[in-house]
Amino acid sequence: MSSRFLRTMAMVAGALLLATSAAQGTERIQFSLGGDFKAIAVGGNQDDGPGQPGGTIADQIDESYIHAAGTFGRLKFGQEYPASDLMFYGSPWAIEGVGLASPDHVFSQLDNAVGAPSVISNLSDDTDRITYFTPRMSGFQLGLSYTPENCLPPAAACASAVTGLQSRIDTGQQSETVEIGANYLRQFSDLHLSLYAGMAKGNVEGTAAAIAAAGLEDQDQWGIGMSLGYVGFTFGADYREDDQGTFAPDTDRTDYSVGLNYTAGNWTIGAAYAHGEVEAGTGLGQDETDGYQVGAIYALGPGITMTGGITYWDVGDNLNAVGIENTSTEFILGTLLSF
Repeated sequence: MSSRFLRTMAMVAGALLLATSAAQGTERIQFSLGGDFKAIAVGGNQDDGPGQPGGTIADQIDESYIHAAGTFGRLKFGQEYPASDLMFYGSPWAIEGVGLASPDHVFSQLDNAVGAPSVISNLSDDTDRITYFTPRMSGFQLGLSYTPENCLPPAAACASAVTGLQSRIDTGQQSETVEIGANYLRQFSDLHLSLYAGMAKGNVEGTAAAIAAAGLEDQDQWGIGMSLGYVGFTFGADYREDDQGTFAPDTDRTDYSVGLNYTAGNWTIGAAYAHGEVEAGTGLGQDETDGYQVGAIYALGPGITMTGGITYWDVGDNLNAVGIENTSTEFILGTLLSF
């Protein structure tokens, strides 16, 4: 059993915006600086296996990009999440800035094959890419992202944007990813409806012999989500499938979550449940992670939010390994600034 107290500050992001005026000869570059700052305090209690440490968080500049927008839609280039992520709608977060499904932060050690449940189709995180969004027409919008090199493991050296040309045979890395998102937004009097669908497809790197020996293939993800709001209530749900880039049978991953928030004035209270499972192979069962969260959010003023709540994790292993299976309770209090 371990307990700990963590404090973290994260994320200031810069964006360079390229705006073109309608009048000929008046083009100019505008610079805008914006981002988020978080201060989060966590007290936790985790029944874990021998030698399991706590989770960690790092401070960093998270995204930087340029974009151009007009009647043609919006074009974005740089380090930003793909369209399948940016267009997502699903279960609401009970603890703002932390989350449960596809969370911003996990403070416990979740050491099975699942980790935290992840419901957003995203193979390449916020690596350098180009993304195009269509204009929204009758509530519908489509987004398409292409990432030539996703710079995620196993090619750890690719993590820097200044390392030059990258290898095309980093065995197991999913590159040349195509990620597509679509959503539909509609308001019917007091009813707000948001629907989402997303998919991601990668191209596995490596020599033919190395790929075959490792049992790898191009990775595919697809997911759906919805959010329904009515007179202060917001209900959301989502579901995602991931073949994990392997051709072995019974090795897929499935994640889903549901959540309900209620807002009255400056206060929002909510509860959410998330589940993730990874098949371990034919006849070998599966690893599972279940998460439960209750929380509250209070808007102090424009761009200033207080949040807090409790998260409970239940981690299961297909072999019931003592060093992996555990439960954890997190008590969270935080402040969020947006500018």
